[in-house]
Amino acid sequence: MLRTRFDWRLIVPALLLSALGLLVIRSAAPALFLNQFVFWLAAVVIFLIVSFVDFRVFTSLYIPIYVFSLAFLVTPFLFGLHSRGAQRWLQFGQSTLQPSEIIKPLLIIVFAVIAGSAYRRKTLLLAASAILPLAVIFFQPDLGTMLVLFIGWLTIFLSRVRLRVFLPALLAFILLLLPIYKFVLRDYQRQRLESFLNPYSDPLGQGYHVIQSLIAVGSGEFFGRGLGHGTQSQLQFLPEHHTDFIFASLSEELGFVGAGLVLIFFLVLLYRIYRISQTTSSPVASAFCLSTMALLAFQIFVNVGMNMGLAPITGITLPFISYGGSSLISIGLTLGLVHSISRTIHSEQYLQIS
Repeated sequence: MLRTRFDWRLIVPALLLSALGLLVIRSAAPALFLNQFVFWLAAVVIFLIVSFVDFRVFTSLYIPIYVFSLAFLVTPFLFGLHSRGAQRWLQFGQSTLQPSEIIKPLLIIVFAVIAGSAYRRKTLLLAASAILPLAVIFFQPDLGTMLVLFIGWLTIFLSRVRLRVFLPALLAFILLLLPIYKFVLRDYQRQRLESFLNPYSDPLGQGYHVIQSLIAVGSGEFFGRGLGHGTQSQLQFLPEHHTDFIFASLSEELGFVGAGLVLIFFLVLLYRIYRISQTTSSPVASAFCLSTMALLAFQIFVNVGMNMGLAPITGITLPFISYGGSSLISIGLTLGLVHSISRTIHSEQYLQIS
């Protein structure tokens, strides 16, 4: 009976990743562990609640969900906490929430419903539905979250548009890259891209993060220095060692073995989400799962890549592992929706057998 109610192939890798994340946070930032654990419990509760609601209930409410997402997204401009040149957080006592992180799975539902609809101009509507939230997130500014949501939207868009529409859009995007770099990106964003190409050109400035991260990853060697014994993270030579550069902290303390296990668990989780997308009979559910898989894969690739000097620094955290309550709640909501789809598949198969 439990096998039909819980998709353990989805849950187990998520639990293992969460356990490793809590373990590394306990070592790298012990003062933040309790806060992270409380948010993890909240994410588990959200996962369980959403899991047992039929996914079709959410898709039927896609217009209210879209309106709520936009309203929640602009609240930081009205009541938000201003920190380090950005205004993207809401303060609740000692904790903060980042609306742009939490609304990602909600917007993916909206995009998936539009893509699977019978609207005559659904391609245009799908593009229009993404412009406003992406613009709001960009001007908060939060380039990392905007890119993650864009990848989720793009996955759905590419699965629905025809090649003759996609190719001109791709050409237009390529032509816009230079103006975007020159006139849209802020100075610190351009500096991050330039330091990615040559971090040693400014070793004490923009290149410092990458250099220290590479030292941390390399010093872990095969088995790591042990929890609590990473010099880069414990002595705080490594900036943002519990958020953006948590993978470097993990690699230093748990070595190649620990980092390899994390990547294996991620691959198992992504593959399971892909299998669910291919098994469901609902095109909307399939689009949601594919988009979820793509945005998670993008987050993993960029975060691990920037920790190893293979990608520019964008402020994208590592799912399950990095410190952050908003990220955990978003993941709990996202996997709850995926699990709801998986349970629907099991129910359909059960009815066919009986």
